[in-house]
Amino acid sequence: MQDIAEHLSRGPRIRILVGEFGSGKTELAVNYALKLKEQGYNTAVVDIDLIKPYFRTRENRALLETRGVTVVAPDPRLSHVDLPILPQDLTRVLYTQDCQVVMDVGGGESSIALGQLAPKFADNPYQAMLVVNTCRPFTSTVEGIAEVRSRIESASRLKITSLISNANLARETDEKLVLDGLAVVEQAAEKLGLPISWVVVPAWLEGKISVPYPVFPLTPYTQYPWMA
Repeated sequence: MQDIAEHLSRGPRIRILVGEFGSGKTELAVNYALKLKEQGYNTAVVDIDLIKPYFRTRENRALLETRGVTVVAPDPRLSHVDLPILPQDLTRVLYTQDCQVVMDVGGGESSIALGQLAPKFADNPYQAMLVVNTCRPFTSTVEGIAEVRSRIESASRLKITSLISNANLARETDEKLVLDGLAVVEQAAEKLGLPISWVVVPAWLEGKISVPYPVFPLTPYTQYPWMA
């Protein structure tokens, strides 16, 4: 098992998390931004979820800003309105060379918004990571993962550079589920010719799973309506 801290800031400073609904992008984006900030980096998290109002990084704005992370998101007055509005200050953080940027891109059609940003990414190298939760129907198989990858690349006009294995069923996640999900992601990675960046595990499984990839322990921060 590799220490995730050694891998968080490697590669291009702009990290784009993409994937289907329910893949866990938002929770991962929040955790990733907080870990970068804890390591002393100037960090911004960008919310580009234009479709669904309940799975957005902006819901954690207070937590992130209290800990010193810049949140780039649409106007708070529009936070529950499904409008295709790109957030203000997006260009500024993309071109701020000492800023580590984590982008949370909503599932499916939200990736179309990235197509509008393609010229900016030509000037600012990025890594686009496909977050895969094999417990979700669209990414439960190698074929499904390949189809999602193709669809997102076509919509966003960007190239996915790696996969992230994030098999989970929230509080019901156990070691077997994580490893079974990873096995499917490994097959997909081989078929697609992509590396696996991380294996995400809930905090209560940290240190209990041994895999040949960096393990990203995840702390749940987002409170959804059904958890009240």
